[in-house]
Amino acid sequence: MSGPERRQGVAAGILILAVGLSVRFPITSVSPLLGEIGAAYGLSASGLAVLSAIPVLLFGIASPLAPVLVGRFGLERTISILLAALALATLIRPLTAPLLFSGTVVIGAAIALLGILAPQIIRRSLPERGGFWTGVYTTSFGISAAAGAALAVPLLHALDDRASLALTAWAIPLLIAFGLSLSLGSRLRGGGPPGGRAGERPRESILRARGLWPVTGFFGCQALIYFSLTAWLPTIALDRGMDPAQAGLLLAWMSVAGLPASLLAPSLAARRHLRTKLIVGVAGTSALGLAGLALGPLVLAPVMVAVLGLAQSAAFGLAIALIVFTAPSIAQTASFSAISQGIGYAVAAAGPLLLGTLAQLGVAWSAILMLLVIAAVGELVCGIAGSRASASVEP
Repeated sequence: MSGPERRQGVAAGILILAVGLSVRFPITSVSPLLGEIGAAYGLSASGLAVLSAIPVLLFGIASPLAPVLVGRFGLERTISILLAALALATLIRPLTAPLLFSGTVVIGAAIALLGILAPQIIRRSLPERGGFWTGVYTTSFGISAAAGAALAVPLLHALDDRASLALTAWAIPLLIAFGLSLSLGSRLRGGGPPGGRAGERPRESILRARGLWPVTGFFGCQALIYFSLTAWLPTIALDRGMDPAQAGLLLAWMSVAGLPASLLAPSLAARRHLRTKLIVGVAGTSALGLAGLALGPLVLAPVMVAVLGLAQSAAFGLAIALIVFTAPSIAQTASFSAISQGIGYAVAAAGPLLLGTLAQLGVAWSAILMLLVIAAVGELVCGIAGSRASASVEP
């Protein structure tokens, strides 16, 4: 690599890490404080439910804006704008109850768009080690999610049990990430045009791109399983007789257990001959974990949650890797990513609602979990088709 290419690669790597570490704790730091937030802002249970649902809903709604923003401002400036919006919204949303909701809308949209654009950074600036950097990115997701969940309550107590201050404090690392994006943007812009290589033009509509719909299906299936477990895992454990304190720790355990897989799976997926094997293994492991959690003895629940953590983290890493490796060109990566993640998250948003509705109708959680095995089968079928499509794309 030449000196400018090396500097561009270093800048892109730092930016990928900064983005990955910024896009989960603004959400996971809220969930442990819902009781305190409700008391501080006078919110009912339904109001808190809406507040919790906004980010996932925005993941799907905001996705089409990603290619539009990149076309208007360029990739680097768009990322800086989104990090600025994320930091500002996190800073001001605790001021009033209306700002709490409108700020969460901005946070959800910014997180969605940053997640869509990250694969384009990797595809354009880090193509030789796309699998490794995809793994770094998805691992930083897990670290961000675990940090938000684990530190929310200690931070609340450190700030005199004031929910507004506890929410505001999370703007500090986001402002740091924004500063990094400003300082690194010029190095990335020096590596080529914002949209991709000079003269590169889409050869056909992105909707006709080979592998788009299988990759979208794979992303949607793995996200549906993840968000369903995120919403209902503690409730499922309590229903089966687990101690409330232990049930609350299961979600954090799922994130922590999956960290190695989130780094390793995308790195291995850089080898074309391993992609299909990885997808088969991940889908099978996910089905095994779901069946074990549904039908196995309660004492094995932490083991099954660890299995699910490995499977879900690996599946998310593979989903991002498939976007990076299957998009037909650098210039079309943002559009490919927007469709895959936008539709995928829209499908995933229905998961928690469907599970909750079935539970209210009296369906046993064991039967509901077995229904999620169908999503694991969809993950398998779509993943294999997406893997085959990715093998035909030039690196």
